[in-house]
Amino acid sequence: MMAPRIPITLLTCVLLTGYVSAQEKATTQEAEKIAEKVKQKAERSEKAEGRQNLVKDKVTVKQRDDGQPIIEQRGEASYYGPGFQGKKTATGEKFDQNERTAAHPALPLGTKATVTNLENGKSVDVKINDRGPYVKGRDIDLSKSAAKDLGITKDGVAPVKI
Repeated sequence: MMAPRIPITLLTCVLLTGYVSAQEKATTQEAEKIAEKVKQKAERSEKAEGRQNLVKDKVTVKQRDDGQPIIEQRGEASYYGPGFQGKKTATGEKFDQNERTAAHPALPLGTKATVTNLENGKSVDVKINDRGPYVKGRDIDLSKSAAKDLGITKDGVAPVKI
């Protein structure tokens, strides 16, 4: 009775391994497509910065320890002014400056991102729920809460890794 189950179990393992490999490949291709879109937006932003450039914009696709692709971007962050409180974001939810959210021109809405201030090393996790920023030279707009966690509310702008 046990003999027929072993080949079926082995075949199932082989098929699942093939599925996971194909899924990882698709995920990497998707990440590279998104990274290319982010890179194009960053290049346009970089040209607009001129002398106010705090860090050379750069976009790369890296691998996490578990093999999943991750998009990394270096650029400038600013934060939303109080005039946006309660207004609708691109996802349709109301903007709340006390939540840890952000606006990005190209990352998919709903993306979770870790933003690190390159000047002081502080990091915050945010959810991309809006489009922007619309100020030339900026790569991400943070809620006031997220900006405060990064220590950028005084200066208003900081070089970051997203």
